[in-house]
Amino acid sequence: MLKRTLAVLLGAALVTTVAPASASEDGYGGGWGQAQKPYMGWSSWSMQSSKYPGLNDKGDYSFLTEAAVLKQADAVASKLKRYGYEYINIDAGWWADWKWNFGYDANGRPTPNLERFPHGMKYVADYIHRKGLKAGIYIPVGLAKGVYDNGDFPVAGAPGCSTHKLVYPDLRTTNGWDSSYKIDFSSPCAQKYIDSIASMFAGWGYDFLKIDGVGPGSWKSGPQYDNRDEIAAYDKAFKKTGRDVHVELSWSLDINYIADWRKHSQGWRIETDVECYCDTLVTWENSVNDRWNDLPRWLQYSGPGGWHDLDSLDVGNGRMDGITPDERYSYMTLWAITSSPLYTGDDVTQLDDLGVKLLTNREVIAIDQQGRPAKPVKAGGDQQVWWTRNRDGSYTVALFNL
Repeated sequence: MLKRTLAVLLGAALVTTVAPASASEDGYGGGWGQAQKPYMGWSSWSMQSSKYPGLNDKGDYSFLTEAAVLKQADAVASKLKRYGYEYINIDAGWWADWKWNFGYDANGRPTPNLERFPHGMKYVADYIHRKGLKAGIYIPVGLAKGVYDNGDFPVAGAPGCSTHKLVYPDLRTTNGWDSSYKIDFSSPCAQKYIDSIASMFAGWGYDFLKIDGVGPGSWKSGPQYDNRDEIAAYDKAFKKTGRDVHVELSWSLDINYIADWRKHSQGWRIETDVECYCDTLVTWENSVNDRWNDLPRWLQYSGPGGWHDLDSLDVGNGRMDGITPDERYSYMTLWAITSSPLYTGDDVTQLDDLGVKLLTNREVIAIDQQGRPAKPVKAGGDQQVWWTRNRDGSYTVALFNL
């Protein structure tokens, strides 16, 4: 019999929870220490990347400023924190000027752009923590070209090591944009450079690091784009700091290396960006709808300690989101029933009524946070049925008309 019907049930998605035949547990998952459930929060990238009028008034990606981040932190603390949203994640560009020129310190590490972040990154993390929230920051893989091309910088805390000793002699490029030189981890200085960055982030008080452009993945393959050694180095480096930092990998990770992603991180993006880089935050056809068909093969690897990442959840701002109410319901439903991290890229200060309803439905959030990703009865097609067995033995079923 039907036990109840969740509130995320209108439009293109229908979700029901069915009473159990028996209440026995099925033994899903196991504890790995970190990320016992999918994380929840806010990320800056959706608004940074959009051409929606007024969001980036000083040029592309100019939304990202100290003032904007603190404003969103205030809004998350007042509107969403009590529902479980806790991370405030600063994405790319915190060390760039308005023209996207990047700055580095005397040891070759990214340093905050003082026009964007006049008080620095520790000040921002401290502010976020005072709100009872957690702070996230961002870095791409590899040694930034500018850190090699513009001089030989000494590595902090590593006498005899410098940035010219970190990379391969042929200066092979790496990451999804080829914006960095690949670090050669046969050099003892390589781990020490990663240690210096991890120590800096930990010293500033960050709780989360998104590492971007990671391969195999990010639309690149081959030895120069294999960053598994660098991801392992960050894992090792943060353990040395003693700070519990959640590491999230991006983007379109290669599933053939899932053992490495699981071993050295707490989350992995399975797809390209959900953002459309247009005059809204997302569009349905740009890539939101791709997740239904691309997720199933990843589901077996998600559980306590590490989760598939479907990217930002932009369902709260109506016209700015760029999708219909039905699409917003389906979007929220898939993310929740499959236990993807729930981090919105919306302007939390301007949530509309439907956005509040979708983002704060406790029963739907509970389905996500129980950490039992749903799977499709049959993958593919425009009419899909996804199901999960809940911790109390009941079943939640979602019917999608795509």
